[in-house]
Amino acid sequence: MIQEDFSKYNGEDTKLRQAQICMLNIMVEVDKICRKNNIPYWLDSGTLIGAVRHGGFIPWDDDIDICILEKDYKRLREALIKELPSRYIFCDSKTDAYFFETCYCRVKDTYTSCNYPLFCKQKSLGLWIDIITLIPATPKWYKSGVEYIYGRVSREIHNFSTSKRLPKWQCLLNKTIAYLLYPIAYILRIIGNIWAKYCNNQELMHNWGSSFNSRRYLNEIFPLSKIEFENHKFYAPCNTHAYLQRIYGDYMKLPEKSKRQIHMDVESMKFNIYPSAND
Repeated sequence: MIQEDFSKYNGEDTKLRQAQICMLNIMVEVDKICRKNNIPYWLDSGTLIGAVRHGGFIPWDDDIDICILEKDYKRLREALIKELPSRYIFCDSKTDAYFFETCYCRVKDTYTSCNYPLFCKQKSLGLWIDIITLIPATPKWYKSGVEYIYGRVSREIHNFSTSKRLPKWQCLLNKTIAYLLYPIAYILRIIGNIWAKYCNNQELMHNWGSSFNSRRYLNEIFPLSKIEFENHKFYAPCNTHAYLQRIYGDYMKLPEKSKRQIHMDVESMKFNIYPSAND
């Protein structure tokens, strides 16, 4: 049993807690739409740890992560675009040039805003939840090798790299090289998809464009179970212990206080920003 006062992180009067409630509200809507359309998803990463260890958010966490299978992505995209309440918007590389091509999408709350430098050029600066797509896995060495090329190329093409801090001529050079390398990276990705399809039935990995190389296993995910998160029931892997232990080791152990990081600029967060009639 965890015996520690976490109120300094997300006490009821903190902006972080207000942000967490906003993200929880997004999650409730996404869950509702997924259930209605029979689209399987599950809590992942720190969100799943929070559900198991804290019954909700990790006190210093500032996002929600869920996973879906890549084969369900098109249905999810169509359903969210059609059925989300008006204050929420679906964002991916087709709606916003500053998203990676394949590895994730977001649902954002347009009545909020936050300062997160890495994503400052995205169309909406609202708080969000991340939806991560998983695909059949290739060997780790192949994924790492392809990401060394594809990830960097995709970051340049989709304006998601650190090159904005470089001289203009070097930014232009990097972008030119990225476009020249993109066909090679794309072919390597296709080869990887074919390889995984015929050689591996159980192992999953993050979609191309993500540098994360930890693995998930279908027999630890399905059939999905339910878990309590902030007094709501959401879907989770059927074997949460094996799922989390494989990725994080002793996930029940609290990190040292020096490693408990809030990534967003909490003080810059704004809430209840209502769009004008002309928007």
